[in-house]
Amino acid sequence: MALWKRDVDWVGEAAQRIGCCGLAAWLPEFATWAELTPAECPPSKPDRKADYASLSRGVKMTLHYPFAARASGADAQAWVLYELEIDAARLPLPFGLDAGRETPQGARRKLSNDTALGRPADPRDRHRRIVHYLPDGRVVGVGFKASLAGIEHLHLQRIVAMPDFRTLGVGAA
Repeated sequence: MALWKRDVDWVGEAAQRIGCCGLAAWLPEFATWAELTPAECPPSKPDRKADYASLSRGVKMTLHYPFAARASGADAQAWVLYELEIDAARLPLPFGLDAGRETPQGARRKLSNDTALGRPADPRDRHRRIVHYLPDGRVVGVGFKASLAGIEHLHLQRIVAMPDFRTLGVGAA
């Protein structure tokens, strides 16, 4: 068990695994590090989804079981890390993002020019969230502070594909 890893390592690993299946060996260690509730991760019974939260770490996670309707028992490798939300005040952020000073322009350079509707953030917009589409199918929603300098939270998902992490070419976080 590798619980000695730094917070930044766990967060980076989760960002790489977003939208992937084949995580049965990794999920229990991540859940222990994150102090997720409920404690059973992944669930032993098939269900459409399983929601987790950690008050101590500032992480929310949803697992999805794509075969729940026809499954008689849960295959731990079939659970997909469907979405992850990270509280930037509590954890380091992946992708080299600076929680305290990041701006929409800096996030665009680090993540992708491919943003939702291609529009820049508007300070009058109450949501202050810019969604970046990465070339590998990951989607990163960056929630900025009201001043647009600094990040409040990150929301990660993957669209289109559901790769098996065990066979996915692991590259940049």
